[in-house]
Amino acid sequence: MRKSASRMLALIDNLLDLARGRLGGGLTLSRDGNEPLEAVLRAVVDELNVNHPDQVVETEFSLMEPIHCDRPRIAQMFSNLLANALTYGSADEPVRVRATRDEEGFELSITNAGAPIPAAALERLFHPFYRSDVMQAREGLGLGLYIAHEIATAHGGTLGVESTEEETRFTFRMPAI
Repeated sequence: MRKSASRMLALIDNLLDLARGRLGGGLTLSRDGNEPLEAVLRAVVDELNVNHPDQVVETEFSLMEPIHCDRPRIAQMFSNLLANALTYGSADEPVRVRATRDEEGFELSITNAGAPIPAAALERLFHPFYRSDVMQAREGLGLGLYIAHEIATAHGGTLGVESTEEETRFTFRMPAI
């Protein structure tokens, strides 16, 4: 029951974010650098491990400097990306998460093994309500990657994807502020 309620709340939040993004000129952020981001990222990993107990998530965090960002929004983006990696990646290989902060900015990458994303799907991956043929049988509205992209853009950053036979990697980069 809790899982269903959480999923419903996430769907409602995604629809509200879509409406805010379309009607209000983008997502609004509440940025600060007072709290560490690493704890937020670790909490997302722990939360998703509950739903995917048999899959391994390897983390590498190097976040020595503060990151001036909207931590709940970064958590939302990371949760969407990590959930996709756990859902669509190979169950036999770990999902690798790497987060770094240097003088140029913050970078977060999520990498999984498994079948590559088809080239035709890559072109529309960040569009709202888009679901490739591979994703049709899965739950959701097709808003997770769109919302993740909007969060990246609101932070003045980018969200990219590379997908080969060996791995699929989503990478978020934002400049230091």
